[in-house]
Amino acid sequence: MIWVLSVFLATEAHRLPGADQTAAQSAAMAGYILGPNDQITVSVVELPEFSGRSYRVDEDGTVSLPLLGRVHAAGITLTQLENNLHNSLQAQVRTPHVTANVVETRSRAVSVLGAVNTPGMQQIQGSKTLFDVLAAAGGLKPEAGDLVTITRQASEGPLNLPNEQRDPADGRSTAEVKVRDVVELRDPRVNVVVQAHDEISVSRGTLLYVIGNVHKPGGFTLLQGHAVSALEALSMAEGLAPNASPGGARILRRTSETKAREQIPVDLKKILAGKAKDVQLSPDDILYVPDNTSRRVATKTLETALATVSGLIIWRGF
Repeated sequence: MIWVLSVFLATEAHRLPGADQTAAQSAAMAGYILGPNDQITVSVVELPEFSGRSYRVDEDGTVSLPLLGRVHAAGITLTQLENNLHNSLQAQVRTPHVTANVVETRSRAVSVLGAVNTPGMQQIQGSKTLFDVLAAAGGLKPEAGDLVTITRQASEGPLNLPNEQRDPADGRSTAEVKVRDVVELRDPRVNVVVQAHDEISVSRGTLLYVIGNVHKPGGFTLLQGHAVSALEALSMAEGLAPNASPGGARILRRTSETKAREQIPVDLKKILAGKAKDVQLSPDDILYVPDNTSRRVATKTLETALATVSGLIIWRGF
C-alpha cells in the first residue's frame, strides 16, 4: 500500500486503473489530501446523475457537483469529502451511499514554516525540489538560521538523507540539511524532491546586535553552535566609526528574571590593545559602542539606539 501511494504521488499526472483498483489502493488514497486541478469521480448509488463523469477541483479549492453546486474540496481527504457530501445529500436522500475517488492528481500539498517570507501551505505540481519550494515561499528571511528540517510521512517513503531519523510510533522520517547547501546548491544530494504532505521548517538564527559608533550597525545571525566574542562582533560591524569611545562600551544582556537588560561594562580599547581579555557574547546580546560626547548625551544616544534595535538591518554573520 505504501509503495502504491508513493508511486501515485511521485508523478504530476498519473491515471488510476478503474476496474483493477485494489482494496489496498483505495485505503491508501482515502488519506490523500485533495488540491487544485485534481480530477475526481463521485458516485452516489441513489443518484445516477453523479455517475459517468469526472469533476475538476478548481483553483479556488471548490468542485462543482450536481444538485449541490460549489462544494469545498481542497485541503481535505477523500474520506472527509465523502462524509461532507453524505451530510449535504441527506436533504435529497435519506441514506446516501457516496464514494469519491481520484482519477488524476496534479497537485501535492506541502507546508513550509519558520524563517521564510511567505510561510504556509503550498499546492505543488509536478516534480519540485527543496530549493523550488523555499523559493516559492518567498525565500529566506534575513534572520533565517542555518538548518532546514524536513519531515516526511511514512506513506511517502524515506528521505534518503544521512542524518535521517525515523519515529517508531508513526513511521515518519525527519532529517536536517544546511541552508547554504540548499540555497547555494552546494550539495545536490540534499536538494531532495519533495513529496505530498512534507513538512519543511527553516530555523531562526541566533542573533546578536552591534549598535552605536560602528561602521555597520545591525543584527547579525550566527551559525548554530558558533560562539562570538566582543572583538568578533566588532569585526562583523566593520570596526569602530570616527569619534567612537571603545573604552566606554557596554554589553546589554537580558536578565532571566525581569527580561530587562543589564549593562555590563566592556573596555574594547584595552581588549584591542591586548591589555584585557576578550569577552564572549551570548545570544540576543547587544554590544553598544558610544561616542566621545558627555555621559549625559551618550546615555540619551543609547536610549535612542535601543528603541530602534527591532528595526535594524539583519546581516548574515559567521
